[in-house]
Amino acid sequence: MHIEIDEISKSFGTTTALNPVSLSIPSGALVALLGPSGSGKTTLLRILGGLEFPTSGRVLFDGSDATGLTVQQRRAGFVFQSYALFRHMTVFDNIAYGLNARPSASRPTKPEIARRVTKLLDLIQLP
Repeated sequence: MHIEIDEISKSFGTTTALNPVSLSIPSGALVALLGPSGSGKTTLLRILGGLEFPTSGRVLFDGSDATGLTVQQRRAGFVFQSYALFRHMTVFDNIAYGLNARPSASRPTKPEIARRVTKLLDLIQLP
């Protein structure tokens, strides 16, 4: 999924949490957001995931404006800073959870889920 961040900003009252930022992330890219505490990394991720709405700017997924979409409509997610893993599940199953939780009409097949999870595990060099 190609992600485009177009002049996204976020304020809470008179406090600016995120100055306008633009970013283009090609499909399949591995990206790291680095910066000091309070620089807006988590705020930007929360906006991408639909947990916050920007004060200004747009979020585009594959060219479609996703700025006003709900969390479920975005079909995107992220791993929280403090790990929220299911202890009773394997690493594989934790990674696959989001794909398995999708409504059956949009859920990938089991072989496709396995392919995607394996690809991610290979990417981060976990067996």
